[in-house]
Amino acid sequence: MSTLHYMRQYQEQAVLSASPAQLILKLYDLGIAACKRGDRAKVRAVLVELISALNFEAGGELAERLYALYEFCLRESAIGDLSVVQRILEGLREAWYEGVVMARAA
Repeated sequence: MSTLHYMRQYQEQAVLSASPAQLILKLYDLGIAACKRGDRAKVRAVLVELISALNFEAGGELAERLYALYEFCLRESAIGDLSVVQRILEGLREAWYEGVVMARAA
């Protein structure tokens, strides 16, 4: 079997075994990487996934604010300013990592 096949299996297993908090972190990583590559379609797909992951009942005002940020990023990615989107996603990733992933690990 090819190395590519093994890499895909590894990536698939990593996603299947990840917690919901880790999956959000992976989405942020994918979005940031797509911004760096200039891949608008991938950035938009990641933002749609982030929006679909929001829980407005449990998240309340925070979920509403994240929704507004993601919508803003969708608009910015449509007009081509991925540097703004990248900075926002990097900030959100850092906050998510510190506030959720590290808190759950402790």
